[in-house]
Amino acid sequence: MKVIRNILAVSLTGIILTGCAQKQEEFTDTHNSKRLRDAVVGYMSEPMFRSKDFVQQITGTEADLKLYDMDERTLYFAINKTDFDSNTTLNKLTIDRSTVEFGFEQNGDVFLGSYTLKGTDRLLFRMPKHDFKPDSSRGVTVKFRDGITYTQTILELADFADDSTVYGGSTGVETGKNKYMANHGAFVSVKGETSLRRFLGQIINENEKNETKAQKILDFVTREIAFSQREAYGDYEILKRPNEVLMTGVSDCSGLTILYASLLEQTGIDYRLVYFPGHIAVAVAGDFANHNNLRIKYENEVYSIAEVTVKGFTIGETVLMNKNAAEEITYIQKPGKDSKIINYKTGKPLE
Repeated sequence: MKVIRNILAVSLTGIILTGCAQKQEEFTDTHNSKRLRDAVVGYMSEPMFRSKDFVQQITGTEADLKLYDMDERTLYFAINKTDFDSNTTLNKLTIDRSTVEFGFEQNGDVFLGSYTLKGTDRLLFRMPKHDFKPDSSRGVTVKFRDGITYTQTILELADFADDSTVYGGSTGVETGKNKYMANHGAFVSVKGETSLRRFLGQIINENEKNETKAQKILDFVTREIAFSQREAYGDYEILKRPNEVLMTGVSDCSGLTILYASLLEQTGIDYRLVYFPGHIAVAVAGDFANHNNLRIKYENEVYSIAEVTVKGFTIGETVLMNKNAAEEITYIQKPGKDSKIINYKTGKPLE
């Protein structure tokens, strides 16, 4: 059994900001928001959930976060000596420059506290987390082929980080004695999420038929997001929010499904998450062909299964090796606030 894991959610929970009242008065919320600080630090410290150049984009510096020591509540940064400017770099990173400590060079390495940085071409420095300075005017951009870009502001990033713009709820449900299943619907974005709405405008045309929109969105997901063997076959069930799938550009069937469902959610196209033993996909309502035997009828609506892990998959057309896949559906779910996962055979919800 895999343990459900979204490390970012854990790292953003229960972290208490400490700081003097004077600093609170001297800086506006633009640079002194606990919520933004928690979100940015959470993403900076978890490379599995963000883009490689996230730290540089979000701070406007060439520094890289080497470590967030949660016991010390201290951030350790490294930067090439040639990229460091004592005024510019530190002013972008910290509220109080006097709290920054630099490592010392010895025997060809840099030492700071109990940590070592190999080589001497970079500086190693640390600061208290509560002195890190988030800038609400900054954001993150991810580039894809054909000039398509995904952009999110730091505020939109924070909304994802604290689950304000995903449906949320329990991340796991019990399917039997000591048996649990990940609730993927909890990670699907709510309709109207602004960064995904902007992003969709580059992929679909509002005047197109729903079937065309659904296929174009699927084409993007299967073409641009790589399948991750590590996430698929690791010891943990890695669940990513849709922005995290876009930032990293990789995921397994879970993340690919969450992203596709989140984009469909913005269009108003009817869909369901369909769970199989060890797999998940999306069933899309619409007038699609049925040349691959992947059509199902549920609650008097016809759906066609979209396989998010197959590059170039055409809804209603592409034939899978398992020609009876539709018969293996175990659970079905319509994402929404506190939505239930339904046993596909009995119609009863999992509790």
